[in-house]
Amino acid sequence: MNTISAFEASARLMSFTKAAEELHLSQGAVSRQIQVLEERMGVPLFNRRHKEIQLTRAGLIFQQAIAQSLNTIRRAVTMIEALDTSTVTIAASNAMANFWLMPAIFEFRSQQPNIDIRVLASNTPVDPWQEPVDLAIRYGDGHWPNLTKVKLFEEEIFPVCAPGYQQAHGIETLQDLMECELIEYDSDTAESNSWDTWFENAGLHVDAVRKNLTLSNYDLVYRAAYSGKGVALAWAYGVPQEDRESLLVRPLDISVKTGMCEYIIYADNEELSSPAKVFLDWLIDFGKRSLWA
Repeated sequence: MNTISAFEASARLMSFTKAAEELHLSQGAVSRQIQVLEERMGVPLFNRRHKEIQLTRAGLIFQQAIAQSLNTIRRAVTMIEALDTSTVTIAASNAMANFWLMPAIFEFRSQQPNIDIRVLASNTPVDPWQEPVDLAIRYGDGHWPNLTKVKLFEEEIFPVCAPGYQQAHGIETLQDLMECELIEYDSDTAESNSWDTWFENAGLHVDAVRKNLTLSNYDLVYRAAYSGKGVALAWAYGVPQEDRESLLVRPLDISVKTGMCEYIIYADNEELSSPAKVFLDWLIDFGKRSLWA
């Protein structure tokens, strides 16, 4: 461990002298420890030049391995420190965090003010085994190894628009929708975001669907719809309860279930903290009563 510490400091600072100062050793002691490490490995780790050093190919490989190991240790320490706290960390996609999770947290905190919630919002799926989170909300088919999965709700998608837009366009059939301004949510996360896919699954087969406005952010899609710019696709959980029927309405009583679901996941065989268990049970209950039926 002493030789590894000497190497890590020397490689990071690119100086035996600075490494010695950081480790409170003499420059000669650091040099000897590096030499011992090189002799054990059988390869030089540094190219030594006048008053400077450079990593060899072997040294660079070893430095990267040490950096990865230190990051793993730091994550583990963070996770361990969080075990005995009243804070629950949950990860979710940006849209899920904004439109469903945050309203849930506001209501939860009004009932459980002593439990703090930390939200990690990211469209990159989070692995509870690798990241310091207690829980995560993940979209998909649920086929993920080494994870405990609790289904929140099945994905259900339907058209929405502003009340005034519905009245002005007299939307009564799927064919009527084809004559409307369609707002497309352009996302890489799910093919079901597309109007083409939705119409096909709803039973209307057309060669191509003309989209009048394509946006890469669901918040912008939502804003465009309630501003009367057209009809958008929404998720049963994706419209705040206070905006249903006031800012947005469902012009047709037609929806498509994709077979995909939103799950709450956590590390398999992981013992959740008491606050995390309370929050998990509460989210499951909130999920049952928060969907736009």
